[in-house]
Amino acid sequence: RKMTMKFNEDKVFLLRREDIQSATDKNYRQYFCGNLRRPQLLDYIQTEGLEIGTSFYKVFTADEPHLHQLTSDMVYVLQGEYYVWLLDNETPPIALKEGDFISIPKNCPYASKAKAGTKTLFIKQLKENDKVLVEPSAEVKQWMEEEI
Repeated sequence: RKMTMKFNEDKVFLLRREDIQSATDKNYRQYFCGNLRRPQLLDYIQTEGLEIGTSFYKVFTADEPHLHQLTSDMVYVLQGEYYVWLLDNETPPIALKEGDFISIPKNCPYASKAKAGTKTLFIKQLKENDKVLVEPSAEVKQWMEEEI
């Protein structure tokens, strides 16, 4: 396995589809840019205040309910089905399909889950890791366990 490199924003940077697909086949999430602490399978652009990456949910996956204190969480669905439940209002879960985009504002707690085979692109403008886990209600816990 090659050592990944951080690149600056002042040069052209290219990742090919085949490499991205190979990386997300091995590890469900791959960042394209950010101030990253976790090792990556591919090279990436070292940026402050911006994270962009992709997730490939090979199997049904429910993420832990959380919120972001400093930034919106933006998700574009490339393939499959992604569901978001905003936990601070009476809105039922939102179903997102290929081509749909959602921006979840900062300090808005939410739960999310992805159908097997779902691919997303995520974008976050941030200064630091601002993720805060939220204790889900019994109803939300049950929803998260229901495979789609």
